[in-house]
Amino acid sequence: MSKVSVFAKFSCQEGRGDEMDEALRAIVAASESVDGVESYSYHRGEDGTYWFFALMSSMEAAQQHGNNEAMQAAMPALMALMAGPPDMAMTSPVAANGFDF
Repeated sequence: MSKVSVFAKFSCQEGRGDEMDEALRAIVAASESVDGVESYSYHRGEDGTYWFFALMSSMEAAQQHGNNEAMQAAMPALMALMAGPPDMAMTSPVAANGFDF
């Protein structure tokens, strides 16, 4: 099976960045219990913009990771703090340091 990289860019509601950071930490902690998650990370940019990266073991893992009980419990906080829908992309990894493709 081919691995899948997932990228997203989204914005936080104004003035709620600290709450968003806490929600994202909870999601990353929840991702540790999900089969097929190899890397799961969020990054805070300027002006309430956030970036997400995940490396999944397969397309099936990428599509199913949100069905995990821990993820379902953690995701509503993220959704409530977003300023709008995320811009997402699923890609095939080609080359990187620190990852086994």
